[in-house]
Amino acid sequence: MGLFLRITYQSQGGRTPEKAFINRKVLSYIIDGLNDENWQDSISIKLTTLDPQYSHIAIDAILRFFLSENIEGGNLKSFYRYLKKDDKLIIDQMLTIDKYDNLSEIETRKALCDDIFLYFKDVILKYKERFLDFDAVVFIPLLEERFEEIKNGKIVSRRKYEQW
Repeated sequence: MGLFLRITYQSQGGRTPEKAFINRKVLSYIIDGLNDENWQDSISIKLTTLDPQYSHIAIDAILRFFLSENIEGGNLKSFYRYLKKDDKLIIDQMLTIDKYDNLSEIETRKALCDDIFLYFKDVILKYKERFLDFDAVVFIPLLEERFEEIKNGKIVSRRKYEQW
């Protein structure tokens, strides 16, 4: 399989139990859409030159969704680093829960997709010359297209959510 992206998240939920439920649901939906093996495998041939059976994770990302007071109090910041020996870009993005607090589920999904995509685009393109076997320039429009599908709720999720 041509897997090249692994993404996860850490979340402090939200200011209310209802909003925490929505935030976790939206984050899970985004993560599932990006970690989708079928999607990654279908585009990996355009991004790597190695045989897909020898694929490796070129981008390893985590989204941290924290309350503003915890970000400020802990002096937490987004960061990224390219690991040459692994040919891997590590992305650790901090997102402030407060920014999405008054948004509906659909608005939260759209806003998060925009914020995550713009950050990833900047970071990935910054390191485009360093990747040994990953075409970052070709990946950006494919990633943008995937985020559009996620924003518009076009990804089928196998997760089951209980109503809050």
